[in-house]
Amino acid sequence: MQVDTFGAYVRAELEHWGREYALHRDCDYLGHQSKNVLQVLIEHKGDMPGRAQGYKPLESDSRAQMIEDIVASIAGDNVAMACALRAYHCGMGRRKVERFETAILLMANCGERAVSNRHYLSLVELGFQRVRGRLEGWALAA
Repeated sequence: MQVDTFGAYVRAELEHWGREYALHRDCDYLGHQSKNVLQVLIEHKGDMPGRAQGYKPLESDSRAQMIEDIVASIAGDNVAMACALRAYHCGMGRRKVERFETAILLMANCGERAVSNRHYLSLVELGFQRVRGRLEGWALAA
């Protein structure tokens, strides 16, 4: 019996991407300044402070960014598959219940029709195979 180590690697990369691009973090710090110029002038009694202090932009891991780029390219061909992958790996809750509902919401926001739970799980598996194929292609090219 042979162990599919590359499949385990792809699943681990998808899980890592899901933690980095978690949907519940959408409302977290985005790297934008929370004050405008008028607020700064009010706080400093009409004087503009020397150097404008901004926030550091939100950084993402290069491994997670690679998977994000692959999923974004999948969305160009099959939006429902990309939504299913994003909900399955980046969502919160049980994978067949709450994450399925998240997938339906993401698909509705993209103008796609709702799918059944069975079709959602098949989209996730087909998306996994597509990500795996893309990563295998990059591994062979390197």
